[in-house]
Amino acid sequence: MADYTTIPDSFKLGVFRIAPNMVLAPMAGVTDSVFRRLVLSLGGCGLVVSEMTNAASVSPKASRRHRLLDYLPEERPISIQLSGSDPDLVATAAAYVEALGPDAIDINCGCPSPKVTGGGHGSALLKDLPKMSQMLKAVKAATNIPITLKFRAGWDDTSLNYIETAKVAEDAGMAAIALHPRTKVQGYAGEADWSRVAEVVRAVAIPVIGSGDVRTPADALLRLEETGVAAVMIGRAAMANPWIFRQIEQLRHGLPLFQPTPQDKHDLVARYLEMCAEVMVERQALGKLKQLIGQFTIGLRGSSQLRRDVQRVNELAAAREVLHNFFEPFISGAEAAVEVPDEVAVIKEGCENGANN
Repeated sequence: MADYTTIPDSFKLGVFRIAPNMVLAPMAGVTDSVFRRLVLSLGGCGLVVSEMTNAASVSPKASRRHRLLDYLPEERPISIQLSGSDPDLVATAAAYVEALGPDAIDINCGCPSPKVTGGGHGSALLKDLPKMSQMLKAVKAATNIPITLKFRAGWDDTSLNYIETAKVAEDAGMAAIALHPRTKVQGYAGEADWSRVAEVVRAVAIPVIGSGDVRTPADALLRLEETGVAAVMIGRAAMANPWIFRQIEQLRHGLPLFQPTPQDKHDLVARYLEMCAEVMVERQALGKLKQLIGQFTIGLRGSSQLRRDVQRVNELAAAREVLHNFFEPFISGAEAAVEVPDEVAVIKEGCENGANN
C-alpha cells in the first residue's frame, strides 16, 4: 500500500487552517445547506462551498426568496460562491455576503453553462482577463475575508490561458485559486488534464486547489502527491458516495476503508429526506430526493426501479414507504446487495443540470 502520510493534509486560507485539505465543490441545485451538513456529518471534509449565486440576486429581499446564502454554524468553515460580470455589482454583493459571516467568498470564472456565459459570467471572463482583474480587485477592496477564484483552463484549446489567469488572481490578492483543467468549450468531455494544475502550482505562490475527475479516495491522494496542490475539490463523486471524504482520511492513514452497507445507504437517504423536510415544504423536499436518489443508490441491484418509484411519489409518507420497501430485502439479507453496472443520469460537476464548474 502506498504511503500517503507524508502528503500535506492541510492548507492556509487567509488566517484559517483548512484541515483536512479536501473541499466539497460548489454544485448548483445540490450543495445547499442540507447536503453540505450531510457530507460534513460523515467526516473528512475540510471546507464546503455554497451553490453559485448570481451577484444580481444578492439583497435582503432576494435572499429570503432563493435561500442560497443560508448556512448554519456547523458548516464552518464555509465559502459562499458568487458570479457576475459587473465589477461594482459583484463587489457590492460580496460586501453584503461578508456581513452574513462566511469564512470566505469564491468568485466563479469557470462555469461553462451557456445560461451563465451568455450573461458574461463564469467562463466568459476567461476571454476578458483585464475585466476579470478589475472585478477581483474590486471584490478584494470591498471585503476583509479571504477571496478565492475558481476557473477553467481557457475558453477553448486555442486560448489556453490558465497560467495567465492564475497570475491575474494572485496579483489581485486572491487567497487561493481553484482550477478545473478543462476548457469551457470542452465542457465535461474527455479527461481533466491535471498536468495543467501542476503547472499552475509551479507558477504562483498562493494555494492552488485542483478539481475534476476525482472519483475515488486514491485519486484524491494521488493528485495531491503528483501535482503538489494545496487541496483537492470533489463534486460528482460526493453525490454518488458521500462517504468519500471519510474514506480519503482512512486511506491517508492506512486504515481500512469504510464500505457502506445497504443499511447505511438507507439511513443516509432517509436522513437526507428528513433533513430536507425540516427546512422545506413537502414538494421541495421530495424534489431534492428525486434529484439525488439515482446518485445515492448507484450500484444497488434494482435501483433503476427505485428511481422510477421515487419519481412517482407526491407525499413524504409515500417516499418513506418506497425507500423502506426497496432497502428492506437487502437489510434483512433476503436479497444480496450485489453491486451491478447501473446506468445513472450523472449530474455534471458544472453549473448546468445541477452542479457548478
